[in-house]
Amino acid sequence: MKIKFYNLGTIKETELDLRPLTVLIGPNNSNKTYIAYCVYGLWKNVTTKISIDKVSFNNVSANTISIEISQLVKNFVVEHNNKIEHFKKEELKKFFQDYSGQLFSRSHFAVPITEEQIKQALDSIVQQNTLNLLFDENVKLSLEKDKNFLLISNLDIMSKSKLHDIIESSTRKIISLIFALNEQFFSNPFLLPAERNAFIITYKMLANRRFNLLKENRRELLFRDQDNVQRQFNIVREQGDLSYPEPIEDFLEFLTNAELTKNLKMNSTAKNEFQKLADKIERYILDQNKVFYEPTVLEGKEIKVKVNKDLTIDLYNASSSIKQLTPLLLYLRYRAKKNDLLIIDEPEMNLHPESQAKLLEIFGILVNLGVNVLITTHSSYFMEYLNSLVIGKLDKQASLKKQATELYLKDSRAFVPLEKVSAYEMKDNKLHSLKDEDYGIRWDTLSDVSHDIVQKYFRIDEKGQ
Repeated sequence: MKIKFYNLGTIKETELDLRPLTVLIGPNNSNKTYIAYCVYGLWKNVTTKISIDKVSFNNVSANTISIEISQLVKNFVVEHNNKIEHFKKEELKKFFQDYSGQLFSRSHFAVPITEEQIKQALDSIVQQNTLNLLFDENVKLSLEKDKNFLLISNLDIMSKSKLHDIIESSTRKIISLIFALNEQFFSNPFLLPAERNAFIITYKMLANRRFNLLKENRRELLFRDQDNVQRQFNIVREQGDLSYPEPIEDFLEFLTNAELTKNLKMNSTAKNEFQKLADKIERYILDQNKVFYEPTVLEGKEIKVKVNKDLTIDLYNASSSIKQLTPLLLYLRYRAKKNDLLIIDEPEMNLHPESQAKLLEIFGILVNLGVNVLITTHSSYFMEYLNSLVIGKLDKQASLKKQATELYLKDSRAFVPLEKVSAYEMKDNKLHSLKDEDYGIRWDTLSDVSHDIVQKYFRIDEKGQ
């Protein structure tokens, strides 16, 4: 799925082809984070649902209705573009907390949809013939021969309230197929910002500080005269909105919500694949250190690290790698689900090169579990090792099993086909694709730096003679 960015930071115009695994590299201050945050903002704010009131239905028979495909397309495009425009005008300054009002004043985005995409998707639907809706195997979804009408059949067994849900689900299903988005457009975004190490340590302190301020203000309101109270409110109002950018706020909210959730216990014998993957991270990357929530005396919870069966420590005493990966562990154990869009800014921070390679295998497994992953990175190890993960012989199980023995995690799910991968370098204020049909993923842009450092050694040594 392609996204176009205009006037974003120093970027005049560039395009990103978002795939199940998307990797962005580039120098510092080259707007990689802006792009990642904007993808998060688009997915969070621009998710389009067709209003049932705007879709008309025709009764074909007593238990079958039809919906005109062209009407769905028109309504989707109109609502989709309106929401992108709204995100541009109303949300962007607030999203980034741009108090100047100028940094993103000319920024805008586009998610282009072509007629060819629509034609290919419709052809694919026709080849599938009849589609069963996931929530009721009796209800049928199909297309008329001219491919311009969606038919929903076997409705006589449904109540009116459930019929409304069926129609809405059907329209969303057909839209996602029409635009060949593989349901990515309707996915749930989740972002781990580069500042996560600091925030996961300090979020509790920030929450306590906020509580104390509210308590103090409440006390003052009871004893001060109304004129003083009004003056205080005016001062607060003049300070403006003292929030973090929205992605940071959302991350802090995730930490708080996880802490406040009453039941965070997992059945060790019935873990889902995401929770098992979190265990894999602790086993292969965190040297068996285990992250968990421990109840506090005030009925809250705090994050602890079990070093061994006899020693449990606070998170702020843990190694930097544990603090770095804790948010990912919490996401996998308490939130992750299929069709998510997981965005991680610089996931390699504080990790040994071998751990970086293992983490990339984790991302490959996540993709094969149905989670879309977008990362920004400076890691040459990520880029070099990515080539190893796109050469898996997915169509030859015997070969794939042998290849998996060379992986750190020995898990063949880490292999991702090249067509599911996008890799870009940010250079000269544009995204440049690093995919090469003959070679795979070109990572020489980062190896050039290593080569230059080696050459500097010889030149410095020579000039010292």
